Amino acid sequence: MIPPQCASIEALQERPIQNTLDHILGHLEKLVAFDTRNGTGDEMACVEYLRGALSLHNPDEIIVDRVGRSRGKSDSGYVMARWGEPKVLLNVHIDTVPSGEGWVSDPLKLRREKDRVIGLGTSDIKGAAACILGAMEMAKPKDVAILFSGDEEHGSEVMPAVIERGHYAGAKTAIVCEPTCCEVGRRHRGMLALNALFTGRGGHSSLSDVTERPLLQAARLAAAWGDYNDIHLGFGKDPYKGLCLNIGNIENDGAYNVIPTRSKLWASMRPPPGDNVGKRREDLVAIARDITPEAVLDTIVAFEPFDSQDPNAFAPVFEDTPIVDLPYWTEAAMLSEAGLNVVVYGPGDVEQAHKPNEYVTEAHLMTAAEAYGRAVAGTMS
Repeated sequence: MIPPQCASIEALQERPIQNTLDHILGHLEKLVAFDTRNGTGDEMACVEYLRGALSLHNPDEIIVDRVGRSRGKSDSGYVMARWGEPKVLLNVHIDTVPSGEGWVSDPLKLRREKDRVIGLGTSDIKGAAACILGAMEMAKPKDVAILFSGDEEHGSEVMPAVIERGHYAGAKTAIVCEPTCCEVGRRHRGMLALNALFTGRGGHSSLSDVTERPLLQAARLAAAWGDYNDIHLGFGKDPYKGLCLNIGNIENDGAYNVIPTRSKLWASMRPPPGDNVGKRREDLVAIARDITPEAVLDTIVAFEPFDSQDPNAFAPVFEDTPIVDLPYWTEAAMLSEAGLNVVVYGPGDVEQAHKPNEYVTEAHLMTAAEAYGRAVAGTMS
């Protein structure tokens, strides 16, 4: 059943609602079929497909760019299309996480089960891309820019390139699409991830008193970082109390009777809105230098928290849609740092993201298409 807030979709187009859903599902089927699993898939192939889809609507400008990525992954990139003088940018990331085990069918083949649409990326967040393409068939684009970008799920190296190159068409506001259950996200935590490498000669455990002990050093640093987290459990305000430091793993090549030659500690932290990720990183590095000066540290990501400048400014697009706090990090933080007024919005539920048999509901797709239709039609002008 289409929820009540979708009733006004008929004001955006003359075709029946079922035809609109069919168009959305047609786009989604093609998008899911592209293997854009981060690190192994071909994101640029999807970018090129989307360039063609956007070109059908006669943009005033269209830009396709490639972005090289670190850590041994293939290139990613983005496509941005502009109509008029954009007042708002719509952004969707096209990459997905790896599909993993547990799928009961091909994750790259869309299937329907009652009101659910199942496939890799349907909820996070190719469903939003399909909704935007469907919305463009309902409403002629006006004073809007659309950005489809890659490499969000691991590293987020594309969005900084977009911002550095100025390829967001001068828009002052942006809607970053993520699975929010069709609610408007106004803020979220930051994200810091790093590792610490310890090495030694290794050897027989009977010599552990006179041999470097990488695993013990990693454990000591893990405990010290954990203590730092625990003294900040009351920091911040609800619903973002604490720093959420997680000791995720300590890799090593030892055994109960073997001294490891190497151990690597992996940790992450999610500072609350208003906090400074750079300063938190400095604190963790200082602890490492004090407790385990031999550690070789590597920062994986250091992303600041997000707090929208003015979510109420998006009322022409979202009307009386609830405004909520989000539990996860998004690239809205990067666009916000660049000076844009940003909110997060999209079909799908984060509870369905990053897991086998991922799905989005047809009702979410229709609700999102209606909202994106208002954005595409220039209601922010």
